[in-house]
Parts: sequence; C-alpha cells; structure tokens
Amino acid sequence: MQCLCYHIDPPTLVAALTEREVLERYLNDIGAELPSLADRAMVIHLRRMSTLASRVQADGLEVLAAQDSAAADALLTDLFAVATYRGWSLPVTLLGGRDLAVDKLPRGLLGADTEKDGALLWLIDPETLALARTREADELTELGSHPPT
Repeated sequence: MQCLCYHIDPPTLVAALTEREVLERYLNDIGAELPSLADRAMVIHLRRMSTLASRVQADGLEVLAAQDSAAADALLTDLFAVATYRGWSLPVTLLGGRDLAVDKLPRGLLGADTEKDGALLWLIDPETLALARTREADELTELGSHPPT
C-alpha cells in the first residue's frame, strides 16, 4: 500500500495530538466541513470523531482509551491525518512515500484502530509511522440514488 512515512516519538506525538488547542482546531474544522458534505458515511464518521474529540477534551485520552481503545486509536489516526493534511505543526519528520506490505501490522498508534472510514495508520516500528489516505466516497446506490445507466 502506498503510504507516507514519518519518524515519530509516540508519547510526544500523542501528547501533541491531544493538546487542547489541537482538539479545538480539529473540532472547528469538522464543524466547518460538515455542512458541505454529501457523503453520508463521511458525515457519520466526522460526527463520531467530533464526539470522541469532545470526550477527550472533557476527560482526557487516558479515560477514553480505558473505556474504548479502538475509538481512542481511531481518533488519534484521524487527528494525525487531518493535522498532516492541513500542515499543522507536529513533532514528526516526514520520511517520504513508500510502498509497504501492511496486512499483518496492527493499525493505529495504539494498535487498536478498527475504523473503516478515514485514513489508515500503522506503527511500522517504535519510531516509524505509516499513513495511507485511501478512503473512497460512498457508492451512489448506498446513498439511495439510482445507479448510473
């Protein structure tokens, strides 16, 4: 799979992704994007991520991770994908693109991400993260429209 790879320190990156300012910026971006989306699955995904980000703001990532590690990891993945796409400052170094076999690697910074929507993230080794932006829009038939003729 085509991925962008980054050199990271996981605890430092997690701390940066869950700073109050980053979470507020993320929530503001979601709020601005939602009204323009027609993709139902992406709307559901972003609403879920918004709820999770709000929970992290209120209770901290540790509480969310203890209650639902997959949800916490999905949020970290989405936060990382948005931050890198938007060019937000993060404690990472871009290593470049690589074609990687990721089938057997655990997903997410915590190794618990099971989300199907949004970006995909793998911790290749303790200091290397791989990000793939592979999400496709819903099929027209899933949105209740007639298929093209």
